[in-house]
Order: sequence, then C-alpha cells, then structure tokens
Amino acid sequence: MYSKHDNLTEWKKIREKLVTLYKENDSSKGEFMEKGISLLEDIVSKNTDASPINMEERFHFIKSNKHIYTAFRQLDEMFKETEKRIASLKAQKHHK
Repeated sequence: MYSKHDNLTEWKKIREKLVTLYKENDSSKGEFMEKGISLLEDIVSKNTDASPINMEERFHFIKSNKHIYTAFRQLDEMFKETEKRIASLKAQKHHK
C-alpha cells in the first residue's frame, strides 16, 4: 500500500514522463494520465480534508480531456494543491 508521500513521489516521476509525452504528442500520454488520476484519487480517498477545490468538476474535465495539455496542467495543479493542504493539515496537528 502506498502512503501519501509515496503517491506524491510517484506523481513527480509520472509528471516528468508526461511533460515529455506532451511535447512529443505521444499517444501513450492517456495511460500515464490515468495513473496520475488514480494516484490523486487514492491520496484524497485517504484524506478527504486534503481534497483540492472543485475536485469533482476538475476531475470530470481531466478525465474527459486527458489527451490535451490543459488537462495535464490541471492535474498537476491539483497535486500541488493537495500537497500544500496535506502539509497545512500536518502543521495544524503539530500546533494543537
């Protein structure tokens, strides 16, 4: 089982691959987008307080458009937001 940290580390690897695939317009980018989507869903399912804003609408857009660069950017932003929220939640826990 992956921890949130492992999923974030895995996303960073997938993200680097996706950057290349989008530059080359490689058709396998959809497969890597699916992996990224699954990772984020896994993180959020384990910590709903870390969910990005407007998650459902954004996921719908990403899943419907995973072959376009804008969907990749949106997924990347959602990972960044989630990572920040997790860090904030940890900090709040330590200050209690």
